[in-house]
Amino acid sequence: MIHKIIPGELKTLLKTYILRISQLNNWIGKNTAWCTTFLVLLVCFDVSQTYFFKKTSVAFLELEWHLFALVFLFCAGYSLRHDKHVRVDVFYNRMSTQQQAWINLLGTLVFLLPFCAVIIYASYKYTLVSFGYQEGSPNPGGLPARYIIKGAIPLGFFFLLLQAISLLFESILKVMGESLAELTPRWQDKDDITSHHPTPETTTGGSRIFGVIKVLFLLVGVLICASLFLGIQLPMPLFLQLFLLVFVAILAGFPVAFTLGGLSILFGLAIFNLNFFYLLSLRIYGIMNNAVLMAVPLFVYMGIMLEKSGIAERLLETMALLFGRLKGGLAISVVVVGALLAASTGIVGATVITMGLISLPTMMRRKYSVELAAGTIAASGTLGQIIPPSVVLVLLGSVLNISVGDLFTGAFIPGFALVLLYFIYILGVTIIKPDMAPAMPKEELKAFKTEGMWQRILSAFVLPFLLIVAVLGSIFAGIATPTEAAAVGALGATLLTLFQKKLSLKVLRQVMRSTSHITTMVFLILIGASAFSLIFRGLKGDDYIIELINSSNLNKYTFLALVMMIMFIAGFFIDFIEIIFIIVPVVVVTFKAMGLDLLWVGILMAMNLQTSFLTPPFGFALFYLKGVAPPEVKTSQIYRGVIPFIIIQVLLIATVVIFPEVVTWLPQFLKGK
Repeated sequence: MIHKIIPGELKTLLKTYILRISQLNNWIGKNTAWCTTFLVLLVCFDVSQTYFFKKTSVAFLELEWHLFALVFLFCAGYSLRHDKHVRVDVFYNRMSTQQQAWINLLGTLVFLLPFCAVIIYASYKYTLVSFGYQEGSPNPGGLPARYIIKGAIPLGFFFLLLQAISLLFESILKVMGESLAELTPRWQDKDDITSHHPTPETTTGGSRIFGVIKVLFLLVGVLICASLFLGIQLPMPLFLQLFLLVFVAILAGFPVAFTLGGLSILFGLAIFNLNFFYLLSLRIYGIMNNAVLMAVPLFVYMGIMLEKSGIAERLLETMALLFGRLKGGLAISVVVVGALLAASTGIVGATVITMGLISLPTMMRRKYSVELAAGTIAASGTLGQIIPPSVVLVLLGSVLNISVGDLFTGAFIPGFALVLLYFIYILGVTIIKPDMAPAMPKEELKAFKTEGMWQRILSAFVLPFLLIVAVLGSIFAGIATPTEAAAVGALGATLLTLFQKKLSLKVLRQVMRSTSHITTMVFLILIGASAFSLIFRGLKGDDYIIELINSSNLNKYTFLALVMMIMFIAGFFIDFIEIIFIIVPVVVVTFKAMGLDLLWVGILMAMNLQTSFLTPPFGFALFYLKGVAPPEVKTSQIYRGVIPFIIIQVLLIATVVIFPEVVTWLPQFLKGK
């Protein structure tokens, strides 16, 4: 047993290391998080210089992506310390603390440590080459000493490596049954507002799941290691072996980014030499200076700041009273607010949780059908997947290599058609079964009309409406890029929060740290996916797929349907970020070769993912809602409530498939075609 092997003095030493490294990464992360606010201000300043004074600064443009890169590189260890890297926790959360510790121990040893070590080695060489040439900016007026920002890659992963070793020691102690309760308050982030993981419970079911995962992972691992190192031929190509092992390992519950990157690197080390990973440094650097991807932290910042402003609460309260005299008026108000929040933030989880906390208890008090209330909230909350400025569309634009602005305009008609269809369904329910959605009491409506009704309506609508117009209008009109519009929106959301007297230094820190956690999670997955893509192509996986499609005589629409089905099922188990970065890069080359319109394909993918996240039994939106619902709301009621909305979405997807003009008309019209 481990607890008999490790003496007490060594346990104390391990705890000291855990504490010191956790404090170090906390300090680095909290200070680096300020880069998010500096980035917002710098982009807004650059926008004002460009559009008011017709000036532009190459140095400022480069400084922007330098700040962006520092956030996800230097906050990687900070986010690992606070367990903010996304896991597929379908099974993980049902395990005991010791079982979770075993997963983290093995995952760190097998995946995370090699992932960090190889990237440090490859990027260190990459930085040395840059330093040897005294590389500067290739653009006149740009920043000098490009090797400094390239050096942030090995340095950031070194901080992550230190935290990985800390996680290893922590997992060993937890496996031994040691408590770290006395250390936790000394690194805990008091301002943290991001989602936490449920406290695991030791259950028989959890033990069985842990046993099955151990056996399955061991079996698959032994077979593939035999193939890689002993030359034993398995009846599948190497890239499929990689896929299989990734799938099993991700389900075990170790963070997706490190599982994906670590496994890919292990395969690469077995087949290629270490210098092959120099290409991974080039890919990471390409992510760092990608202006489109820089919009992600800016939109996230805007969304979290709006959540803190209290705009959702005021909108819901005002809309409920405004539509209250109608049967189903409260449900209609939830859909309207869901659409407005989607157009303001593009963040699904925050919208579902916010509306679930505020609306569901109110709707139940008003004697609404639990099924209708839950279905309306869950469906309205997922509108952020398709209504611009959707983070999903930003990431799809980068991976598909098409204009994010075109994706935004292409999604406009399908998104608001979905809102209209929700309205029609709710009104239909009130006609057929009026008791499912009663009107509000006359006393409340009378009080609303006599207590400054129009002032409340204007104060609730004007500011968010102006923000939406500023962000989306500037993109649609071609005045600003999505990144510029996101920065202006983030600044606008900050000013709106200040205007509402909700902004404080504590709130600002919460927003910055939450933004840095989410940004780090997204881009570490992207780096892991880049490693996966590099090895996948090195194993000729893309050539194999194209050859397989050609030999099977699949037409382009059958292939598209197959990909959509895979993405739909994957959406039950993994987040949209992993799907976009793992599945889409594999098939995009085939889509191009088949002559499919990538704009149309991108919107279909976004709508497909939205439907997947709403579909029982594993839809993420359902988990979000169940997590904040009153105890008397049953999971089965939520499932029944979303089914009509899923049918509506499937019908709309079918319409877009049959009539691609629903997507393509508006972008072409705005371009004068």
